[in-house]
Amino acid sequence: MKKHTLTLALLVCFSTAAILITAGCKKQVEQMPEENQGIERTPTTEASGEVFVTNGTWTARVNGVTRYTGPDYIAAIQAACNGLTAGRTSKETVTIKNSGSSGNSGGAIKAVNIPSYTILDFVGTTFNCNSNDLLIVPVQGDRKTQIEVRNLRVTGNPRYGIWFKGCNNMILSNITMSLSTGLGIRVDHSTASTSNLTINGNINITGSGTHAIETYGVNGFNIGNVTCNNTGGCAVLLNQSRNGSVGTVTGSYNNNGGGYATFRVANSNGPNVTCAKVYSRNSGRGFFSVTGSNGTTVNTVDIANSTSHGIFLEDASNTRVNAGTVSNGNPNVQHVRTSNCRTAVNGQVYTAANGRW
Repeated sequence: MKKHTLTLALLVCFSTAAILITAGCKKQVEQMPEENQGIERTPTTEASGEVFVTNGTWTARVNGVTRYTGPDYIAAIQAACNGLTAGRTSKETVTIKNSGSSGNSGGAIKAVNIPSYTILDFVGTTFNCNSNDLLIVPVQGDRKTQIEVRNLRVTGNPRYGIWFKGCNNMILSNITMSLSTGLGIRVDHSTASTSNLTINGNINITGSGTHAIETYGVNGFNIGNVTCNNTGGCAVLLNQSRNGSVGTVTGSYNNNGGGYATFRVANSNGPNVTCAKVYSRNSGRGFFSVTGSNGTTVNTVDIANSTSHGIFLEDASNTRVNAGTVSNGNPNVQHVRTSNCRTAVNGQVYTAANGRW
């Protein structure tokens, strides 16, 4: 009898312990936090966004979380940008997977405003500007840093294809524009100082109503080879910009019949600016340095059929054209009020402060 009583007591104890252990385990399971869905991220987690269209509806997702659905292409891209990690100090990427159109502006500048530490990769898709006015800017940055735009095609009638103002540490790679009006790429210091601009890869801009590429007040730039045709202004225009290099500027019909040039430096541009080559055909001018610009060196030129000067140095100093040919200009070369300038083309060297050749 005692043996049975002891066995029963032990069974009761073991059963009670098992119940307590099971209850404890159940309590722990219930207190486990839910899996992080990407809405709240720690600073060490890198976010990535994507934008795509399905049956006319645009969707923006960041780390798999939907940030926007609707008809507006620009709003979708902006939502993806805004959904990246707040306060980040390294770049995060939004990939735009389909081509889209801007729609009408609504009477004010309508743009994708790129935040700091952001890459917009359009993967070769097209941003079509089809507003009934000139108020679309596909990508705009204002006082941002570490910003990058890749693999973008722009068509239609933008105000600017890309407009960075007061920004630093900017990269533009593989940008193609086929425009009916507007300006292609503008980088300026209108809202704050601006520095460290890189433009590289395949850069091809046609049809801009004014300049294809323009800088104003940029300190430090590296612009690679660019091709810009049928523009209302310059292929490349540098204003008040210093400490930089430009590769080969290839242009035709850049302000044909006017005073702009395939490559122009103006408004106290320089010093310490180099250009590898200017190839110009049927443009207003080939190379033009004006309004107090200083310290530009062009390694070689191939300029023909300018409707005005082939090379024109006016109020320029410390400016050099080291080699090349100029033909069928009006005239081929002219210096006006220059200081310490040298133009070496067609087997001749011109150093006079004033002269027409």
